Amino acid sequence: MRRLVVVLVLAILATACGAPDVIGGGSDPEPTTSIDPEQPVDSGDEPIVEPGPVGSIPEPRLPIEGSVDGEVTVTGADVRIMESFPVQVALDVTGEKPTPCHEIFWTVEDDGDVIEIEMISQVASDQVCAAVIEPFTIAVPLGSWAGESREIQLNGELVGSFES
Repeated sequence: MRRLVVVLVLAILATACGAPDVIGGGSDPEPTTSIDPEQPVDSGDEPIVEPGPVGSIPEPRLPIEGSVDGEVTVTGADVRIMESFPVQVALDVTGEKPTPCHEIFWTVEDDGDVIEIEMISQVASDQVCAAVIEPFTIAVPLGSWAGESREIQLNGELVGSFES
């Protein structure tokens, strides 16, 4: 009887282990995903937008009228130049806003030599929020450029430049 139990346990173990599946092989290649390769992929909350014309700055995130302006303390700003043609430029900004309820807004002006970015925070006038400083990181898109150069100023201070 004991021998029969040992043989049964070994048989069960041998059939349970089986042969491993070969990735990318076999006679019946099944798709590993249900995503249709012909359909666009949803990238989240932000819509995918077409880039603007070369040498133009994308639409800024304008302040909302009727909201209360707040300070933005900038702790760092880095110009990011993406390896593409035409060159795409963004300004990565880190800082602090007065409360978690404040949102970051900016305007951008380009005079041909300098791109001036004014950044503020705003909160709805009727919103109640804890007065706790909250850090933020945001990327400000500055558009596509070919054969041009600009200095970049943020809230009146020079933070970098680029040459395409």
